[in-house]
Amino acid sequence: MKRGIKLCFIICINILLTACVIGNGHICGPQTPVIYCDKEALEASNHPLSPLDYWNNKGVTTEEKLEDWMECDGREDGNFTPSKRLAEEKDDFSASRRMYYKIQRCMLKKSYHYLGQCDNEMAKASPGCGAP
Repeated sequence: MKRGIKLCFIICINILLTACVIGNGHICGPQTPVIYCDKEALEASNHPLSPLDYWNNKGVTTEEKLEDWMECDGREDGNFTPSKRLAEEKDDFSASRRMYYKIQRCMLKKSYHYLGQCDNEMAKASPGCGAP
């Protein structure tokens, strides 16, 4: 009888743990958010890249790239401050997008290449992905 209870207990524990995996220092089961189990996703979430990090120009130092970014109205921290909203713009996102597109056009004129993803409709509409 004790042996049967012990065997049943071991089988139940095994069934409960089959959906769990240890990943990134967490026990990852079916209800655990993927970000906690994927080291790259967690790193990207904790340390996101700035918009400046998506630009490259061979032979240009990091300092020169930052200088070019700031000449294009970017900030010293590699980000940018959205423009004031125009009367015809519906929301702040439109003003932010307008400013970022302006910076992208400027960086392209300085012979930089955009390294970001161009895999969705919104990204494809940006100058960095080839839109005017």
